[in-house]
Amino acid sequence: MKQLNVSFIVEAGKLPKVLLEALEMPPLPNSRFRITIEEIEMTDEEKLAALRAAVQAGLADIEAGRLIDSEVVHAELNAKYFPER
Repeated sequence: MKQLNVSFIVEAGKLPKVLLEALEMPPLPNSRFRITIEEIEMTDEEKLAALRAAVQAGLADIEAGRLIDSEVVHAELNAKYFPER
């Protein structure tokens, strides 16, 4: 997975409320902060929860009759990825 991250400097007066609330004490008016935003991977527990939710959604689709015949799916995929056949 490609990691996305960025760092930048922000004056104290421009810090978002959520970051100000995370600080133990209010910053001095002239202080500056280096903010780094880094994408992180889901934990194993989060991955498992997402997988379970996807399975439940799939089962609900099946139960509600939201299905596509496998022959139709194969024909569409073949037409899209192997048009020369």
